[in-house]
Amino acid sequence: MGMTIDTPPTLRDVGSQLCTAAQFDEFDYDRLCAEIKQLRVYHRKQWEYIYTLRMLERFGLLREGVSGVGFGCGREPIAAVMARYGCTVLATDIPPVETGDTFFGSTSVENYFYPGICDKETFLRRVSFRGVNMNELPDDLGTFDFLWSCCAFEHIGSIEAGLRFVLNASRFLRPGGVAIHTTEYNHSSNDATFETPVLSLYRRRDLEGLAARVEAAGDRILTLNFTGGDLPQDNYVDLPPYAQKTHLKLLIEQYVTTSFGFAIVKGAGP
Repeated sequence: MGMTIDTPPTLRDVGSQLCTAAQFDEFDYDRLCAEIKQLRVYHRKQWEYIYTLRMLERFGLLREGVSGVGFGCGREPIAAVMARYGCTVLATDIPPVETGDTFFGSTSVENYFYPGICDKETFLRRVSFRGVNMNELPDDLGTFDFLWSCCAFEHIGSIEAGLRFVLNASRFLRPGGVAIHTTEYNHSSNDATFETPVLSLYRRRDLEGLAARVEAAGDRILTLNFTGGDLPQDNYVDLPPYAQKTHLKLLIEQYVTTSFGFAIVKGAGP
């Protein structure tokens, strides 16, 4: 099984790590917020975007001629950043599903265009969209230099379904390609957890088990770091119905949850 470390996680030396408040105070955080045209807010969803972009930078993948595919992309602004830097990107999401008065999913590439991040002509030339069910990955997506998902695979049926997606999706990477994922992390318990068809909370043991499966497949997951933070924003837990002003941790049922990001390198196992 992959090793773990217990030093405070940083964006400067980004790895597989928890969302912590200290990362929001780093130079790289504000710099990458400017890339998505957002002001810094203590919100784990924004952190997921920054984490993904920073990991792409770590591997030198934000540049001309690089290709990537995203899963469960929703309305993310980061595909536009990738396009601005010269990447060719396929954004995917489930076709729209109606739930009450709300529609989930995406219908077109226009969902990922944000004025000011990338000019529209460049964006439309470099970004495309395809409807994809993460539980039924098609065989004809192609191969890419990187792939990503931001808090998506915990919504596809069960803990095991999400782990299977992570392992299966790596087949779309070229040798040496990088998969970047963020997910819901159960900060309260390594035993009991929340698992439903629409949301599952991953425990430390689930992610350590995933690391073992990744390595058994001949790939490499960056060393897992479960070290939390101790700043006021780390200790605040947003309660339902969620004010979302400080939203690094939130309560789901009886579990405090936050975001965890990790990266896998294709064909680089021990």
